[in-house]
Amino acid sequence: AFQAGDLTELTQVFSNILGDILDNATTLTATTVAVNAFNRTQTLSDLYVSVFQPVSQIHWPGNVKKYRVNSEGQIVDRNNQPAFDSQSGFFSAGTSDIWSETSNDGPSVALGGAARKLPSPNSRRLYTYLGSNPSNPALLTTSEHAFVEANSDITDELLGTNPTDDPSRAKLIAWARGADVDDEDDDGDTADARLVMGDPMHSQPAIVIYGGTTSSPNIDDAVVFSTTNDGYLHAIDARTGEELWAFIPRELIGRLKLLYENPSTASRNYGLDGSIRVLKYDVNGDGIVTPSDNDRVLIFFSTGRNAEVSRYYALDVTNKNAPRFLWSIGEDVLPGLGQAWSAPEIARVDVAGATQNSQKLVLIFGGGYDPIEEVGPFQDENSVGNRIFMVDALYGTLLWWAGNDPDADLVLDRMTHSIPASITVLDLDGNGFADRMYAGDMAAQLWRFDIYNGRDADELVAGGVFASLGSYEEASHPAADTRRFYYAPDAAILQLNNGPVFMNLAIGSGYRGHPLSTSTHDRFYSIRDHRPFAKMTQEQYDSWAPIRDADLIDITTDLTPTIPPSANGWKLRLDQPGNDWVGEKVLAAANTFQNTIFFTTFTPDENGGGACSLGGGRNRIYTVSAFDARPAIPRRDGETDPSDPNDPPLPPPTPEDRYDELSQGGIAPEVTFLFPERDRVVCLSGVEVLNACTNFNSRLKTFWRESTAE
Repeated sequence: AFQAGDLTELTQVFSNILGDILDNATTLTATTVAVNAFNRTQTLSDLYVSVFQPVSQIHWPGNVKKYRVNSEGQIVDRNNQPAFDSQSGFFSAGTSDIWSETSNDGPSVALGGAARKLPSPNSRRLYTYLGSNPSNPALLTTSEHAFVEANSDITDELLGTNPTDDPSRAKLIAWARGADVDDEDDDGDTADARLVMGDPMHSQPAIVIYGGTTSSPNIDDAVVFSTTNDGYLHAIDARTGEELWAFIPRELIGRLKLLYENPSTASRNYGLDGSIRVLKYDVNGDGIVTPSDNDRVLIFFSTGRNAEVSRYYALDVTNKNAPRFLWSIGEDVLPGLGQAWSAPEIARVDVAGATQNSQKLVLIFGGGYDPIEEVGPFQDENSVGNRIFMVDALYGTLLWWAGNDPDADLVLDRMTHSIPASITVLDLDGNGFADRMYAGDMAAQLWRFDIYNGRDADELVAGGVFASLGSYEEASHPAADTRRFYYAPDAAILQLNNGPVFMNLAIGSGYRGHPLSTSTHDRFYSIRDHRPFAKMTQEQYDSWAPIRDADLIDITTDLTPTIPPSANGWKLRLDQPGNDWVGEKVLAAANTFQNTIFFTTFTPDENGGGACSLGGGRNRIYTVSAFDARPAIPRRDGETDPSDPNDPPLPPPTPEDRYDELSQGGIAPEVTFLFPERDRVVCLSGVEVLNACTNFNSRLKTFWRESTAE
């Protein structure tokens, strides 16, 4: 309890409460691991973690830190000491990340990591691109793209500065390069480095292993790419943690002045908030990026939840020290684009009659998020984001799109709700070209599409609603049934006991726009597509009756359910234990591994703690059978020996056996899997190593022969 005698004291009390809540570091994105470029069956043991600290100003401090998983499955620091604190659910005090030069950065966002390895402002390689999309990739290392005071193209008008005001153009440019222009450290030097990064709140780092040279392979020759809400794309040396260069898009330059002033704000402000996707085109498959062999590395990223700017960007980073600008696209190319949440999926699609790159490489992504969804009730229709786009990966040109717009290549009357999630894209016949897509939308509709490669755009794709699991068909749209899909369905081909093969689609609902909401009765779904390989025509899609929530078997309290082979799937109500709806929801993508579905859930704190703070809610990790949702890990009621015939039998399973409570607060990210060595699997959520992978069998090498191979 707090006492306040007047408005001033009351304001101070709330400020103190807010400060206590915000005085923690956290992460909302999955940890990033790199696949071994020289052995694709293994991941490396290095972990890269995005961290940030919520504050009440525009700028939130952020960082990228590096840790390692040891042979015992523990996350360890630079001194090989356990780095995870099971009590806080975050890094332990007194530990240091691998890039750190101190001995106790631990849970601190500001200390250690890449932020403390930023170059001197005078020598920092900071770039931008101010023109229209180039006809050929533009080398950013030339003077016209340097973000420096000498570049006259960076004008007062572009920066929003004025020669008579503070900050001046020169001062703001120096500040953007990292200079401590206001002597915040009080050392009398206004040219030294501030050593500050913005927050990578929703952006997971991406790793590219360049692999050294053919004559001298080097697995440590790698770059970590990370975007932040200060509007920077950082390229970081994976070995040292030092920034190689950074890039600021033109559209975000005008936001630098606001970041410098850093006013208090009641709402979150975003810059580059979308996840990064990497296209590494290795011609001979040797794991080494060799430009002379026509190897290419392209990266794609977006503004994510930025409400003012909605765009996608592409850079050619084949030379890790000499990036090239490829393109930037927004509503000028993508009609009806919402907030650019959907991370682009890389695939090959052959569009007849279209100008494409020689490899037919495309990006496929949802139309984005319509912020009208923040208001709570069911929306009859979204004005933006209710689209799916396919663009050329090299040129950024629109090749195909779907929507309820008569100008779309595929006109779908039911595509009335935005699609902020990524699209699940599959190559089912193994010919190198995508032929199936699945997507979820803000009305909890699950879409299925078939791609007919080699056809014109207007006949390229057939599709429709495969399942409708919210209140789309209901007349009144009650809040309890207003479910939303913010994440892509996880697709897995399954077969039980030599029965029919089906595509399992694992997806959970949850109101990410309001994670503290408790009004919706959310579910986790396992939907079966009994036509996993057969394509459907548009006429078949138009006549398809979507699977409804009532058509699925409710296994919530049935621990030994019988799921007939012909069943549409099962559903798990998120009201356990005790059939109590307290706002538990799915706020991360699911993953299927060895016939087991892994997914995390978030339940808001009864006292209303913030979802972005470490104490702001409870998280669970579910591990259930993909076939019938039975608990994947049997529980016992004490220290018993299953091999002892006198040992008491296992107790009957309960709904609680499907999940473990996680230590971490905030919103737990999806599960990440590591394969650091033969016969070892490590899985974690954020920086919390899970017990769920300990009983998995070894991976087996599989051989096959294609009779048509030449």
